[in-house]
Amino acid sequence: MEQRQLEFFIAVAEELNFTRAAHRTHAVQSTVSASIRALERDLGTPLFDRSTTRVALTAAGRALLPEAKNALESLDTARAAVEGAGQGLRGSLRVGTLAGLTVIDLPTLAGAFRKQHPGVRVNMTVAAEGSSGLLDRLRSHRLDVAFVGVDTLGVEGIDLTPIASFQPRLLVPADHPLASSGPVSPSALADEQFIDLPAGYCNRIRSDNDFRRAGLNRTVVVEVSDLTTVPRYVEAGLGIAVVPPLRSESGTAVVPVDLNPPATAWTLAVARSSAVPASRALKAFLDLIPTHTAATAEY
Repeated sequence: MEQRQLEFFIAVAEELNFTRAAHRTHAVQSTVSASIRALERDLGTPLFDRSTTRVALTAAGRALLPEAKNALESLDTARAAVEGAGQGLRGSLRVGTLAGLTVIDLPTLAGAFRKQHPGVRVNMTVAAEGSSGLLDRLRSHRLDVAFVGVDTLGVEGIDLTPIASFQPRLLVPADHPLASSGPVSPSALADEQFIDLPAGYCNRIRSDNDFRRAGLNRTVVVEVSDLTTVPRYVEAGLGIAVVPPLRSESGTAVVPVDLNPPATAWTLAVARSSAVPASRALKAFLDLIPTHTAATAEY
């Protein structure tokens, strides 16, 4: 089993496309395909299910992927011991994030990382499925690290490092009857219409669970993928929302109202798969996060 074979295998496993894998590894597609077939013959089992429309990992392929990454990381570590620790990082780093994230200055963070480690290719993506989608991508090794919202730090198969915690509260238009009230109980909101994120996003999951525990179903009339856009929709009178303090509330005619009992808090965290040891590139990226994190309780 050769290093280049493992590099081709990882590329195909992550891209699930031989053409993209060939482009990524600067090889021709026939070379990548031949290398994968040779690896499968060597191992005595298919690593991919192939059809004219899709490529998918087999059970053997899924088992090999973290081990292949570990093997390449060991080679990289061995080179580092010769070249000098922290020098000449190579490879790729796939980062997932949430739309509208301001607690982390992600553009500056990524720019600083690239300047320090130009040999590492950084790819970023925003999952349309929110935090649930990002966590699924980490488990299937399609991402190396992600910024996610969670209401518990005990997520199976995932290592989580908390960055900031947020306490959601009710957000209503300035002229809403509840704007001048004291703490509001969920039962007082039974006939209200809500603005929230789509299913799969932490804020939506948490709110749905809170109302379900109170024995209530709520009506979500506007779904947005970017939490920071919620105040404008609330201001326009399209509904109310249960959200954490948002920087984007400034300058809008909205009023925060406490809930009684308080809504379940949630945490913004850095997430990575617990099945694969962090590569040197990932460790270097994680080390930069604290210096690009805002000291604020606002999202």
